[in-house]
Amino acid sequence: MRITIILIIMTIQIGCKNRNETNIKSENSAMTEFTKCNYNNEAIANYHTLTNKAEMAICAGDFEKASKNYALAFKEIKKPFGADVYNAALSNQLSNNLDERNLNLQLLINNSDDLSSIKPIFVNTYIDENLWNSFIEKRTTDYDSSLRSEFKSIYERDQMFRPMYDTHNDTIQANRLLNMNRILSLTDSLGFPSQIELGFRRSLRGQNHDVVLVHTSQRRSSNKNIIDLEPIFCKAVNEGRFDPEQAISYLNFQNDKDKGNFEVYSTWQYRHHLLPDSLNNQIWLPNLNQEKYESANETRKKWNADQLDEIAIKSDFISRSYIPFIFTSVKVFVENMSINLTLEEALKQYKMSTSDKRPFEKSKIR
Repeated sequence: MRITIILIIMTIQIGCKNRNETNIKSENSAMTEFTKCNYNNEAIANYHTLTNKAEMAICAGDFEKASKNYALAFKEIKKPFGADVYNAALSNQLSNNLDERNLNLQLLINNSDDLSSIKPIFVNTYIDENLWNSFIEKRTTDYDSSLRSEFKSIYERDQMFRPMYDTHNDTIQANRLLNMNRILSLTDSLGFPSQIELGFRRSLRGQNHDVVLVHTSQRRSSNKNIIDLEPIFCKAVNEGRFDPEQAISYLNFQNDKDKGNFEVYSTWQYRHHLLPDSLNNQIWLPNLNQEKYESANETRKKWNADQLDEIAIKSDFISRSYIPFIFTSVKVFVENMSINLTLEEALKQYKMSTSDKRPFEKSKIR
């Protein structure tokens, strides 16, 4: 309650300053001049290469190979990303490397303040309650608790007046600027806020302040006076502090055409209870021409992100697997059509929805 009151007071104070887009200059001036990022951190490049190999091994059902690649990857980085630790725990479970699994689970527990998404996956499926409780008893806090609390407050501040843009847009943008400046200030002093200081979120993906980055990149798409996040992301990725797939996604939002093709490569599925499984389970991909496809892959390679063929394979695996692995490059959208449609209507809607996409076929991977 006290935190909420403080946030409201700060919001009112900032909102009363009659901000407009010209005030975004302060957002740019708050950022330290970053040296040009050359994507030359070999250890971090190795980390992402190895975790990608691990994910591809998972897709091939070779969990022993996946486990070995995760073990090698974790030696390359100060603290691995939560999703990778989780995938390693599952891979070690499925390859019967139980000591390694236990180390992975302990790392997840030590870096999480909410285990409600992790515990149900493992307890009573792979381990019993007693073993889980033994991990809890050995739990140590491997993150900055006060900083984590602050960044939860940053999320609350961002959401405070959304989506009341008609009446509170100035205050919403003032909050965004305040939050962004705090992220930049911390980046200057400690490094981009990441899993190293903040631990892992419940979802094991990203951090609470990602919402600020999303809204900032979206605003830049229509106003180039808004801060360019590319140099910040580049440095953060190069230091093992930011997921390359998140960087690709947010830079896609910025819509800076001169920077390259930041293709997110989402996949789609369209389902209706009257359609055959062959259509309900079909994965659809963006229908890029060869030039855009190669351009996207080249950009992704520079950012240590997955290649498009690999994303397609991982998407297919996720759609078929009963084991809940997490691949951050996979952005799956499933549209369930209205149950009131007839078969003929569902087929017509399906054809229309997929007319600008291409079907995923393993034999035709480029």
